[in-house]
Amino acid sequence: MLRTLLKIFAPVVIGGALPLIGPVAHAGDYPDRPVHLVVSYPAGGATDLIGRLLAEALGDKLGQRIVVDNRGGASGMLGARFAAEAKPDGYTIVIATATTHAVNPWLFRNTIGYDAIKSFTPISYVGYTPLVLVAHPSVPASNVKELLAYIKSKNNDISYANGGTGSVPHMAGELFNATAGIKVQTVPYKGDGPATTDVLAGHLPYMFAHLPVVLPLIRSGQLKAIGVTTPQRSEFAPDIPTIAEQGLPNYSIETWWGIFGPAKMPKDIVFTLNTAIRDVLTKPDVKKLFFDRGYETRPTTPEEFGAYVKKEYDRWGKIVEESGMQVN
Repeated sequence: MLRTLLKIFAPVVIGGALPLIGPVAHAGDYPDRPVHLVVSYPAGGATDLIGRLLAEALGDKLGQRIVVDNRGGASGMLGARFAAEAKPDGYTIVIATATTHAVNPWLFRNTIGYDAIKSFTPISYVGYTPLVLVAHPSVPASNVKELLAYIKSKNNDISYANGGTGSVPHMAGELFNATAGIKVQTVPYKGDGPATTDVLAGHLPYMFAHLPVVLPLIRSGQLKAIGVTTPQRSEFAPDIPTIAEQGLPNYSIETWWGIFGPAKMPKDIVFTLNTAIRDVLTKPDVKKLFFDRGYETRPTTPEEFGAYVKKEYDRWGKIVEESGMQVN
């Protein structure tokens, strides 16, 4: 496990790239009142669930209530912008995602309203869930090689489903295009549910989806698993090979979550929050709560999380540029 963490969060020297943490402050009795955890998506979704699981455990650890504040809208940008503009006193933090901090800054660069790096203080990575490339049973492919052969036999004249423009499953498809050297078009849906429904019906041949969500459909034979998107096989389904091991060694993407505060938070408060998050996310009972719902925890130091987000930000900038995608 340590070797995996060191590989993923290898030290990265980023001159002036990481946001500044404010001067050392005496945290004193922090927190002495409830802390607001902004969730940039509506109640009921994956990010909301992650936020609520963390809020309960973190509140018990800190001895103060962590209030989940759902501020959904604009693909997560409204909540992230609200947190960026909050007072950096530790009483407003935000659960960030790959979408809010790595993809949206490039897709919505003219209207996003915050700098994904400079407007925030990194506190800790929280966890992740893998995606999986799934196909309708009628598709004559059981692995990446066969799927690519099928796509090329159609002269790229097919489309894959995605749960929304800029979503991680959408970007997984664009990364697959770029890595495999294909140019398959995509059909965006208003959520993963409608996209999955159309793939199940055979209207579109394949899609990328969060593994815990579609695993029952894979086990029942309603969908075929082609490969998971993480560098290593998932603990949730170790029998499903990775896309990387099937001839695309540079392919890697996951849906991740982490905690940020506004820029220039005092170091003492960052330390208090990071220590508490790392403590609760390494407890066996809390890890099991996350795992049973399809999420793996991976707490880090603020520096490790900041470096990881910067790498993700730079990587997705290149992918968006090469794909020609930009909403505004």
